[in-house]
Amino acid sequence: MKTILKKVSVYATVAGCIAILTMGVNADTLIKTGSRGSEVYTIQTKLKNWSYTNANPDGIFGNNTKEAVKYFQRKNGLTPDGVVGYLTLSKLGMANVNSTLKSGSRGDAVKKLQSALNNKGYSVGIADGVFGSKTYNAVVAFQKANGLTPDGIAGPITQTKLYLSTTTTTAATTASTAASRGTTSREQMATDLYWLSRIINAEAEAEPYKGKVAVGNVIMNRVNSSYFPNTIKGVIFEYYQGIPQFSPVADGTIYNEPNAESIAAAKEALNGSRPVGNSTYFFNPAKSAGTWIVKNKTYVTKIGNHVFYK
Repeated sequence: MKTILKKVSVYATVAGCIAILTMGVNADTLIKTGSRGSEVYTIQTKLKNWSYTNANPDGIFGNNTKEAVKYFQRKNGLTPDGVVGYLTLSKLGMANVNSTLKSGSRGDAVKKLQSALNNKGYSVGIADGVFGSKTYNAVVAFQKANGLTPDGIAGPITQTKLYLSTTTTTAATTASTAASRGTTSREQMATDLYWLSRIINAEAEAEPYKGKVAVGNVIMNRVNSSYFPNTIKGVIFEYYQGIPQFSPVADGTIYNEPNAESIAAAKEALNGSRPVGNSTYFFNPAKSAGTWIVKNKTYVTKIGNHVFYK
């Protein structure tokens, strides 16, 4: 008996996201328990602002966030599984794409994708609207750096994460401009303290207090330099050729809860303390040779295990 085999695509509603599952093709990673990052922080902020939770946002998708998401999903006619997929993102006002772009795709959607990747440091060359090998490699690099399935396919979750990051950076830049004009909001001050204390903790948790303030000093010097992004978060999450400039961003420790000393050091740095003067670079010689810094920058001082250069 001759059997005719047909290629079958299975359509399943999973976590508020319509997933198209075809053999050999990986779906975008969903935002769920264990996820970390700016998109989680934004989700938490929206849920708190809309009274679905009383918990303060911390960028870590834990049990409280899961329960808040389930509550939100029930109230909005979605499957209450506590996992954030495309439909949940849409209800949260965080998704503006519903297409899947991959090798061979063409058009304005691809050009938008390419421009966003270029802006984030994942070079695709000229944004020509053609999804070729350079775009594929850039998508894979972005996915690897952001905890997504590195399949080179820009589905709704990959695109949402990419565009959300761009939007978040733009909003932070706007807030920084307002700050320079003396109109800093309490929310922006809290955001600055949130990120500065976390990078200090991640980079210098075992360092002396002065060393912690020194790391904050470096971050603030970069914010005030025309050679780096002009916001604290922008500096921390800056990428060059697809590589994060601070290792805690790459390994995820940037999202660890800072200790009291790191928070105090962040406040001191925000208030203008400058134990390492105009330094814009630092590294631990026991962990890195820092060859480029040593050859191109001027040594300032050493505090604890870190050496500082300007």
